[in-house]
Amino acid sequence: MKLRISIFFLFVSFFLGSAFSQSLTPCLYDHAVDLREQANPGYKDRLHRMLDHVASTQGNRNDEVYKIKVVFHVVYKNDVENVSDEALHRQIDVLNACYRRQNEDTINLRDIFWPVAADTKIEFEIDEIRRVKTNANFRPSLVGLPDEVKQSTKGGSDIKDPVKYLNIWVCKMLPIEFAGLSSPVLGYAYPPDSLAHWPAGSAAPQKHLEGVVLDYRTVADSEYEIPNFGSIPMIGRTAVHEVGHYLGLRHISGDAGLFGINCEGTDGVDDTPTQGTQSSFDCDKTQNTCGAGEPGDLPDMIENYMDYSAETCQNTFTKGQAAIMRGVLETLRKGLISHTTKVEELVSNAVIQVIPNPANDYFYVHGLNENANHTLTIFDMMGQSVLSQSITNYTQVSIADLKPGLYLININDSQFKKLIVGK
Repeated sequence: MKLRISIFFLFVSFFLGSAFSQSLTPCLYDHAVDLREQANPGYKDRLHRMLDHVASTQGNRNDEVYKIKVVFHVVYKNDVENVSDEALHRQIDVLNACYRRQNEDTINLRDIFWPVAADTKIEFEIDEIRRVKTNANFRPSLVGLPDEVKQSTKGGSDIKDPVKYLNIWVCKMLPIEFAGLSSPVLGYAYPPDSLAHWPAGSAAPQKHLEGVVLDYRTVADSEYEIPNFGSIPMIGRTAVHEVGHYLGLRHISGDAGLFGINCEGTDGVDDTPTQGTQSSFDCDKTQNTCGAGEPGDLPDMIENYMDYSAETCQNTFTKGQAAIMRGVLETLRKGLISHTTKVEELVSNAVIQVIPNPANDYFYVHGLNENANHTLTIFDMMGQSVLSQSITNYTQVSIADLKPGLYLININDSQFKKLIVGK
């Protein structure tokens, strides 16, 4: 998979020439990944190999509805930025309708895409609303994202347990400025972290910087006025898009097509059509950037929430996208799920813990009967045994020779736990 080559190219795509619609790129997911890649070379490869693995192994899960608790942080300077409780509850309603495929405009999905349309069976509920009045400004730049909004010492609001809650900050985000030009930003989110630990001195964000950031103007039924471009209708689907990133989805084009059509990019999802560039905040159903005229070719899926089409024509996630998000909730962000999955109920004992998990070179098993020896076996996702040994409670188990990926730990031939290995 290909991402934007460098931050320089990212910003050239914002500001160059006739492709001014690309200068309105509102989502900084790819920028977040680029920044982490610069701090930790190889991060993008490890992240996307992990997400590919999740996608390939998590597609046949149960139909239980996963419920995510949301903490809103409203960080504001004036009354207009201090969005109401009513607006936040309406945003949750939009998230639930879109993720459960209950939005009324699903009927606008073209017939050719109906076979892949999905109810993700993911729901959201408000746990808490926090409000912080500030004098700080929040502006993304060439070298960083406005994560000050997540830190009370910098005029923002501190995160609530990022393992158990989806934190969403709502604030005024100032535009990116470069070479005398500016580009508005509607939101951003960090992708799941596939690594257990970062190197000492790493500049990558820590756990307290997880979550989603939205410009306050996106959390309303309104128009976002953009100089030299016009009005963009806002119906609450910026949050749908950004939460998709938070749960592992890429832009439908795979972030290709910065300098014209490029059909080599991929979002890693089998049932989304190849798309050579992002849409231009419109609803152009004639758009077909890759494969036009070829047998079996499909037009660009402008109805997909992970495109840059207008929010008024976005109405669908695909089955492949749903599988990735549910897989992330079962692995990389499993602490968010309010209810234990049926799979976990069948194969694991909640008392037994694997610490740390994800792990790099070793882990411990805690919660075993301390007066007995136990047999531990690790299986890869092909069902092959890759390690077996006798352990007691809190024995250190070395996994330095295991490749990064998802494994199953079997204890005493009866109890299973999932293990994520990241190097």
